[in-house]
Amino acid sequence: GEETLRPYAPQAQQPADPPAPDERPRARRKKMDKRDLLEKRLSLVVLFILTFSFGLTTLLMVILPRSTVSKIEKRELAVLPQFSLESYFSGEFTAGVANFYDDTVPMRDSLKNLGNNFKAVFGLPKSEDSVEFVGTVNKVGQKKEPSQPDAPSAPISSQQESSASSVSQAEPDVQQTQALAKALAGAAGRRMDGVEPSVNKFTEQEAEGNMTENGLIVIKQDGHFRGLELFGGGSGDNYAQSLNSLYDQVGDRVSIWSMPAPLACEFYLPSNFQEYSTSQSDCFDKVHSKLNKGIHAINICPVLSKHVDEPIYCRTDHHWQPLGAYYAAKTFAEAADVPFPDINTYTPGKMEGFVGSMYAYTGSSDLLNDPEDFVYYTPGAEYTSAYYDTSYEFQWDDDNLFAEGASGSDAYSYYLGGDNYIVKTDTQVENGRRLLIVKDSYGNATVPFFTGSFEQIYVVDMRYLQRNLISFINDMEITDVLFTMSAYSLVGSQADNLENLLTQNAGETIVDKQP
Repeated sequence: GEETLRPYAPQAQQPADPPAPDERPRARRKKMDKRDLLEKRLSLVVLFILTFSFGLTTLLMVILPRSTVSKIEKRELAVLPQFSLESYFSGEFTAGVANFYDDTVPMRDSLKNLGNNFKAVFGLPKSEDSVEFVGTVNKVGQKKEPSQPDAPSAPISSQQESSASSVSQAEPDVQQTQALAKALAGAAGRRMDGVEPSVNKFTEQEAEGNMTENGLIVIKQDGHFRGLELFGGGSGDNYAQSLNSLYDQVGDRVSIWSMPAPLACEFYLPSNFQEYSTSQSDCFDKVHSKLNKGIHAINICPVLSKHVDEPIYCRTDHHWQPLGAYYAAKTFAEAADVPFPDINTYTPGKMEGFVGSMYAYTGSSDLLNDPEDFVYYTPGAEYTSAYYDTSYEFQWDDDNLFAEGASGSDAYSYYLGGDNYIVKTDTQVENGRRLLIVKDSYGNATVPFFTGSFEQIYVVDMRYLQRNLISFINDMEITDVLFTMSAYSLVGSQADNLENLLTQNAGETIVDKQP
């Protein structure tokens, strides 16, 4: 029969089964085995490095001597607590041990510097002239909730007025301060006659900036970084009341002087950020207007404003430089009508690489990596100093006004060795004038400049004196009392202690027990 023709339809091919693992090409299988082996070896290497690093770090933390003092933070670190059953079961002992090991890490300051530099590597770029805010900063006069402070406060060490002591902010009356200050600007006897501030390029210039999260501001001017505190103003009522009370009790037989020390922001805050601070000069005039007319008031802001191009303030520390203290001391000596040797009669000395408290407060690597010179001046006149504790118990004599060994971040403590001493200085001057300086740490740097002005000089700290101030004045036969302290201490809570100095141990007799 006939053969039937049909269209050609090829049979669909079935997909081949994948080869079994052991049937893969040998070269590919060998390559995968090597990669697996390499990954395992790398994992072991990384594990070894991490384990070794952790073990080495732990070992070093155990065997290296633990830090006892932080020069950056200017404080003594935690100590290991004493064991007792009561403290153990209350949890106080174990918490204290944990705090000790956390606070006393070996090389604490070096590690902190390293960390701040490391953070700066990943920070935002800054313009050539830049401002960085550290913390929550309110504009002066800006409406605030009742619970907010009048101005930003900075963490400060216990041994400086900006040791939480001088950073205390005052009552929220900034608008009143500014309004009254204008009316008081020409008050008789409240400004140094004939002294007018010169043009200040630092306060007239603008600078770009952005806000961050920590506590002050850091600016860059003339190619260098500077840390600044801000000033929110305040009434200064407690300060004025205390000085008036003292005057009422000692009368005109003792000359009482008020010469507050302004913060650096008065002279170096860029113009476009001045709304975050208020005029210290105006504040000083307002406070001085509340003083008894028999009290001599000196506003040194116009004097210092003429020297802003000179290094009168530290860039990395909240204090003034000794040169700024010199101009302040000279202004006082001229007002008190006592001789005052020119700065050329002093021997200058220099501590290089100074990075002070403003780095500690801000943690700014810009300040850390832009150290400054701390220049001090040694008197040419002969004198001897004796040191007492804050209860006026004799400690040692045959000494000077400087602490040997101060360096680095402690450079400012070169003056008097800090704030925890009462210092008596006998000079070669024979004018019968005995000066008592009541101060916070700002006053320390002024003391050597009076060795050619007064026959005898006493220095007490307003925060630590444990004797009655009126008895001290009477028993030491003081002729002049100079109150010189930072603007913060003038209007802040530190001024409250002045009243305590007048009332504590009232009526006591004070005897100098120097051999």
